[in-house]
Amino acid sequence: MVKENGRRDYEGLATLVPEIRVLTRQALGARGFSGADILESWEDIVGPDLAKGVKPEKLTFEGNSRSKGTLVVKTAGGAFAMLFEHQKRRVIERVNAFFGYPAVSHIKMIQGSLKLSMPKLETKRPIDPKKLKELTDKVALIEDEDLRERTYAVGEAMLKKK
Repeated sequence: MVKENGRRDYEGLATLVPEIRVLTRQALGARGFSGADILESWEDIVGPDLAKGVKPEKLTFEGNSRSKGTLVVKTAGGAFAMLFEHQKRRVIERVNAFFGYPAVSHIKMIQGSLKLSMPKLETKRPIDPKKLKELTDKVALIEDEDLRERTYAVGEAMLKKK
């Protein structure tokens, strides 16, 4: 069913994309970002290791100019700040390459708390004793001891992942 405003109504549900774009444009515009592109591409710009502890906060320009601005980034403590300090020039070059023009000429760093993403630890599931017995029986047919042990290790690893 099409409403008067041209939007489709699917039993009470409507697409949120236009509203989300308006909201993000308003929120990001207040911080100097014209769109979410730099935030979405931050890891590609600075690299995955640096992106874990350094996040862009805002982009400021003098007057009505949209070039030679200052990018404010937040770092998650001393180690990330020191690492980022050594890569500032490279980051400026990469941000400008991302925009396609010299949008940034300076980077200001502030240190604070960031929610760091921790790597997920693999949880070891117990192996079904019946499956382990089947593996042991099948591997026992292999005469070469080294090959038998390696085959068992591979089989055991596969059972742990399932």
